[in-house]
Amino acid sequence: MNKIENSNFKRLIGVWKTTGVIKSGENNLNIIGTDSYELILDGNYILHKADVKMGNDRSETFEIIRLVNTLYKAKMQYFNSKGEEGTMESSIINSQFKIEGPHLKFSGKINKENTKISGKWYSQTKNDQWVELIELNLEKQISTI
Repeated sequence: MNKIENSNFKRLIGVWKTTGVIKSGENNLNIIGTDSYELILDGNYILHKADVKMGNDRSETFEIIRLVNTLYKAKMQYFNSKGEEGTMESSIINSQFKIEGPHLKFSGKINKENTKISGKWYSQTKNDQWVELIELNLEKQISTI
């Protein structure tokens, strides 16, 4: 088994300041908070913790990231403070960072210095159209690699 610490996902390791905007019609909501990614269980997994404020609501998420037979694709299992859970698949290839789950996807870029991630979350409508849901920016505060 490939250790995740040897993969493209090691670029995520550290503490990030998270900002963004939730597109909700005329009244967009601001996002501000922290995301952290740390190697766990002898470098085989990454624990991702998100603690953000979306408008007036606080949201916390824990996620385990594990590789899927390659150094650039992973599965993500998440649990959040609303009692929701699910799985998504992701990839980091060159500067492209993609995440896909049921009716939800993220398309973003990581800069060469691994200090900034910017991208957008999209939601799939009932008629299979993809609409922009969240514009997101992460800026690394502390690197732990």
